[in-house]
Order: sequence, then structure tokens, then C-alpha cells
Amino acid sequence: MTTAEVDVLAGAEAVLRKICAEFPIAGGDGSESDRIAAVEESGADEAQVLAIARQVQSRLFDAGLAWPDGPAEYGGRELDEDDANRLESLIDSFDLPTRHNLFVGLHIVAPAILEYGTPEQRQRYLPALFRGDQVGCQLFSEPGAGSDLAGVSTKAVREGDDWVITGQKVWTSHGHVADLGEALVRTDPTAPKHSGMTMFMVDMHAPGVTVRPLRQITGGAAFNEVFLDEVRVPDSARIGAPGEGWRVALTSLSSERGSMGGAGGPLSPTVLNRLAGLIEQQDGGGDPFLRVRVAQTVGAVLAMRAAMDRADDEWLDGIAEVSGSVQKMLMTRALDEVSTLAADLLGHRAFVDTGVFNTHAWSEFILGVPGLHLAGGTDEIQRGLIANRGLRLPR
Repeated sequence: MTTAEVDVLAGAEAVLRKICAEFPIAGGDGSESDRIAAVEESGADEAQVLAIARQVQSRLFDAGLAWPDGPAEYGGRELDEDDANRLESLIDSFDLPTRHNLFVGLHIVAPAILEYGTPEQRQRYLPALFRGDQVGCQLFSEPGAGSDLAGVSTKAVREGDDWVITGQKVWTSHGHVADLGEALVRTDPTAPKHSGMTMFMVDMHAPGVTVRPLRQITGGAAFNEVFLDEVRVPDSARIGAPGEGWRVALTSLSSERGSMGGAGGPLSPTVLNRLAGLIEQQDGGGDPFLRVRVAQTVGAVLAMRAAMDRADDEWLDGIAEVSGSVQKMLMTRALDEVSTLAADLLGHRAFVDTGVFNTHAWSEFILGVPGLHLAGGTDEIQRGLIANRGLRLPR
């Protein structure tokens, strides 16, 4: 590591320590929130959680830490892959307040804009997303098009310089607090279904946009259904060419799957630290059977982290194309191990609130993990992609 790289990391560490001091997360005395969420952050304190996330993101952006490998003209640090990975690993090692509500904008919406947006669109959207000024959401899934995403029926009709969008989306994470929505819609009903779609950026505050929360088994309601009733969107908000929506969507989906295992995903440093505290609290490492279970869990988490840290040119030929699916499958395996271990350690205490710190807090996490086998593409879809596109096996 060069002297310059050491200086970058040292400077970043100082900034991160300052942010942690300014925005402390829950402590072991239970004086602050005792929630552990695997899927979404929502609830009575949601507005405060989002406000803090925006402030933390703004601090990271101003320090050049919000987008380590991003172009400098849009607020990125423009580091090469190795240096960006080192910096991201350092950021991941700090217990920063949750920024789950910014995840979609940063890791799903932004990559598509960077890849397919015009220079004007990139300048308009990317700094705002990475600074936390705007929250993004994903308007992909529909009641009749979940895993078969190319079957979307929400339509857009051209009227002069505008497009008029009509339809319904569902399972929209943080749509109720989002400012921007990346919407995959059908613009040519006569074309083959993968060829007749176009991507737009929709103002979530525009007339005709209605967002309704969907209450989950976790008790949260950060998933939403979104109704688009003749919403007018200027052609300048179109990402990519007409009919190119599927290609744009694949960029978002690949980034989503490859990013869910990072610190912004469900297995954050905070969750893993809380799990370590739970193990120590319950047994202290004296039970040999528990040690085996812990080793299995650690192995699953390390496998996920190794896949996340692997550079693009380090994957085997063919597998690089589906690396996001591989990473996503390793993440769900690690989540299952963590969730099952926590549930076995706690038993009924995970679901009966006795007021003891780091016990009932796990209920939301345990109940939320099964949904992550669906988010970002079901396990079955991921296995099919790995088999067909990566390993070149027959359908």
C-alpha cells in the first residue's frame, strides 16, 4: 500500500470516528433503539431515522467517502477497484447509523443512471442521491409481474415532449419517503416483451402518484404499492433509448444483488456485533455444540464477504456475468445461518418482549429474513441464472 493510500485511509478513519461520535447508535444499556431489522427500517421513529441517514450521507459525501469508485465530476472519489474496496471495507467496519432507506437510490437507481443516463441526467441525479438530498426507489415489480419482470404491464404513451404513465407497482421499498422512482414501463405493446419496455425517472411527488403502505409480518410498513394514474413524465427523464428498458433494468438488478451483502445491506456490522454479543450473553463460548454452529455461521458470513470483495477480473470465465447472483445466494445463506442461530439461542424470548436488551429485538430480523429469498430476484431465478448463463447448463 502506497503512502498516498495510507493517507486516504487515515483521513477517512478520522472522519468516520467523528461521524460515529456525532450520531451514536444503540448502546448495550438499551437507552436507544433496540431494533434489529433485516429488511426495512420503518416505525414511529422512521422520520428521525431518515433524517439521520441523510445527515450521515451528507457528511460522507462532503468528505469524499460516499462513492469511493465514482466519477469525481459527480461527487465520487474515483479510486481504482482495489483502493475503493479497501476504503469501503474501512467504512463497513464502523457502526454508522443505518442508511437502509438510501440503499435503493445508491445501489439500484444510481448505477443505471451512470450507465445509461445522459451527462445532464447524471449531473442532475447522481450528486443528489449520493449526498442524501434525494431518496430513490425502484418501480419494477407489479401484481402480475414479480419474478417474470419482463411481463410488466404498466404503460407509457408519448404525448409531445411528455410520456403519460398508467399502471400499478408493488413491493416498492421506501416508496413512501422517496423523491425519485426508477420506473420500468411498457412503451411498445406490439414488440416482444423484453424489447417493448423503457425506463423513466418519476417524480414521486407528481400529480397522479399514490403510495400505499403494505404492512409486513415484521410489523413494519416500508414496502408499498404505488399507483400511477396518468402521471406525466418529460422525455428528458427517460433513461436510455425507448425500448432499452430491459437492459437498463438488468444493470440495476445486477448491482442490487451484488450490493446486498455490503454494510448497507441486512448483514451490517451492527447486526453482526449484536449477534456476537448475544452469543457471549447466552453461553460465553463454553458449549461445544454452540461453537460448531457459530463456526458454520462465521464461515457463511466470510464466504459472502469474500465474494463481495472479489474483483471483476477474479471471477472464472462465465461466472463474472452472474457474479451478482452468486453474491446474493451467499448472502441469503449467511442470513439464514445468522437468523437460525439467533432464534435457537433465544427461543421464545425472541418473540416475547421482556424488556431485556438484545432479545426481543431479534424478532423483526428473524421474521424478515425469509423475504430476502424473494427480494432482488427469487432463489430459483438466481440458480437458473447461475446454471444457464454462468455454467452454460441447458435450460
